[in-house]
Amino acid sequence: MQNSIPKDIRRSRFTRILIKIGSSLPLNPEEERRRISAVFILLTIMTATALFSVYHFYSREYFIVAWDGLGFFVSLFILFYLRKREKTEAVYWMLGVGLILFGSITTILGRTEISIFFWAFMLPIACFSVMGDKKGKVFALLFFCINFFLMIAPEQMMRSKPYTHFIIIRFSIVYIIITFIVYYYELSQQMLINYIRQEKEEFANASKLDPLTGLYNRREMWTSMEGERERQLRLSKPFTIILSDIDDFKHVNDTFGHDSGDYVLITISRLMKDMVRGIDFTSRWGGEEFLIMLVETDLDDGQKVAERIRKKIEDTEFKYNNVNIPVTMTFGLSVYKEASDDIEACIKRADQALYKGKHQGKNMVVAA
Repeated sequence: MQNSIPKDIRRSRFTRILIKIGSSLPLNPEEERRRISAVFILLTIMTATALFSVYHFYSREYFIVAWDGLGFFVSLFILFYLRKREKTEAVYWMLGVGLILFGSITTILGRTEISIFFWAFMLPIACFSVMGDKKGKVFALLFFCINFFLMIAPEQMMRSKPYTHFIIIRFSIVYIIITFIVYYYELSQQMLINYIRQEKEEFANASKLDPLTGLYNRREMWTSMEGERERQLRLSKPFTIILSDIDDFKHVNDTFGHDSGDYVLITISRLMKDMVRGIDFTSRWGGEEFLIMLVETDLDDGQKVAERIRKKIEDTEFKYNNVNIPVTMTFGLSVYKEASDDIEACIKRADQALYKGKHQGKNMVVAA
């Protein structure tokens, strides 16, 4: 039910605004999530530096105003750069370095005005949100080491008194706690995203495959044949359709049971898949029928492949519950090589060849 809801309705208005600001290109879900975090952080920095620049201007602290302006315009540049890029790993690294520099400046300024130092606690949240769990961990640790040095640096070096031991210890404890909380939250988000991605892939594969044999189903095979037809029109290379049917399969089910019939279908599917190339397509066409598409293969080579499969099935011992089951197959072939040809007509020719083989004694390969 959730998937039937339009994507834009499921998102909040604020999230949609952040996505539009952060990218003019379509993004995958993971990149979109990171992009939202990056845009939110950049907008926060721009807002903060704009407000601080006004405050520092009226306080006649023009040097700090210049730094505020630099932070604002660098953030604005990164924001515009992000909009035109689909993958921006380098920008995230730049943003991570920028966050460390920003945190270091707040630590230095906090030596004279402790309230400025509170911004340092935002660093692990920002790093993990933009960089992910692995790189975020590195950046958070790097900032902690730099920050710890800046806090204990002597007055002669920094021209201001160092932080008290009480503040350093309290900062270290709180920073580590925040880092662990954010890290495990980000880790759980990654696990959830991977789980959802895996579920989507499994669902997509399940919709393409026959549940019993694991081969392509009829619908997916049609899609593959249409794609190969488009490719044939460009490259003028033929492909061969092999339509096959298990001989007297109803007798197998009636005599040995439906479980035995399923065993035969599964075994034949494995044999067929093993005996064609990786670029070829094998499907369960319906019931006891199978359809194989041999890519870039003419009729003569297609007959050779079909004959090898026929012989392999004839020579294979099908044994279920210690009972031997006699199994043979009949094959009908047709080749698609003309631009004016039609896939449905090609399959019909293969079906007619199969029908002919059935009436000529079964267990044979017949080409149209």
